[in-house]
Amino acid sequence: MLSRLDRISARVAAITEVLVIAAATAMILALVLQVFSRYVLGSAFSWTEEAALGLFTWTILLAATTAIRDVAHVKLDMIVSWLPPRARLVWSSFVAFLVLAFCLVFAWTGTLYVEESLGQVTAALRLPVSYVYLAAPVTGLLGAFHALVRLLVPLDLTKTDSFA
Repeated sequence: MLSRLDRISARVAAITEVLVIAAATAMILALVLQVFSRYVLGSAFSWTEEAALGLFTWTILLAATTAIRDVAHVKLDMIVSWLPPRARLVWSSFVAFLVLAFCLVFAWTGTLYVEESLGQVTAALRLPVSYVYLAAPVTGLLGAFHALVRLLVPLDLTKTDSFA
């Protein structure tokens, strides 16, 4: 059961990575178009900066969820490497629990923020502002899922670079 959950988490992370690459590519294209229109055409497009900002938000927050799954977030490697394996497991579980709690709070407060923004639209694209703000609850839940998997299925703690 737990290995199946870990495989699902890995698959979700792989799909997320494809989305991150697509969003980052679209963001870079919007920024290149912004620079081209400003310096070559003499007048910047009004929508490119807004599109790049929204794509940047989604890119960063989605990429953070894969870091949670891979335990690639900031960690205390040097100090934790001195701990015996059992203490490493306890520490890893503690960190996974804290990340899980943070992600759930992030999802909850993000949902409240999305609700407050309903009806608002962006200035240039006239898209609902909630499309950008939706990144918080979506990535909060996604991060919570990956953190829960890491809490239940810790990485191999015999490797010095695989613990929190």
